Amino acid sequence: MSSSASSSPLPNSVKRSTSPPPISQKVNAPPSGVPMPATPTRYTAPVHIDVGGVIFTSTLDTLTRFSNSRLAKMFTGHVPIILDSLKQHYFIDRDGHLFRHVLNFLRTSKVHLPDTFEELDMLAEEARYYDIEPMIKEIERLQKMRERKKLVTDGTGRWECVCVHINPDLGERVCLTASRALVEEVFPELVAPLTDSRTSGWSDFDSNHVIRFPVNGYCRLTSIQVLKRLLNNDFKILASTGGGVESQQFSEYLFGKRMPSIALKRHHPNGD
Repeated sequence: MSSSASSSPLPNSVKRSTSPPPISQKVNAPPSGVPMPATPTRYTAPVHIDVGGVIFTSTLDTLTRFSNSRLAKMFTGHVPIILDSLKQHYFIDRDGHLFRHVLNFLRTSKVHLPDTFEELDMLAEEARYYDIEPMIKEIERLQKMRERKKLVTDGTGRWECVCVHINPDLGERVCLTASRALVEEVFPELVAPLTDSRTSGWSDFDSNHVIRFPVNGYCRLTSIQVLKRLLNNDFKILASTGGGVESQQFSEYLFGKRMPSIALKRHHPNGD
């Protein structure tokens, strides 16, 4: 058999291509503009919840965000919850319209409410039922702020006052005397220590006020930062004093701000 026959070239129809395949054959890219579905997991798969007849959809990741809450325990098997086997909805016999705010807090860690929201006390009750401690504290802060705004005066307005006591001993000691709600509003970093029962002794005489609360004992604000914070919140220095002997000097500043009077509209039976 001739060697030339064995080395004869193959016909064009059966030749193997030595060029690389087109890119479209190598990569299975999704069509442009079409969403790529994510692979759901146990914690990211949709969960349908019927709260008082209102249907919500969320995920286990969101519902169990605060692991110590009653709501999280419902969806981790620690607290029983009703399952509607026909609709595959979990059922909770609570206020469905308020649950949207609970769900939003789980997603954002913030309570976003309009100024006209009139069900804050009911929302606080829902937060206590689900035992979501951070939400309870945030609602309590909002309640205190609203209580201050609802005070009715004689039409001339009222004054909010803060006394700042500064003692240079041991580096620097800055203390505040004012209403708790005012301190929490102007100095939000003090909300936690003021709420803590271990530091509640600074208001033994009146639970609505604190007396010489040591600011820089619980946060890193200096005396200048405290004074600037009050000035930036429209407080004015009404009076100041200082004194003491060489080793025990002090300075005190009285800040005040006139609050606008708030008139409440009276409702009469005839609608006027």
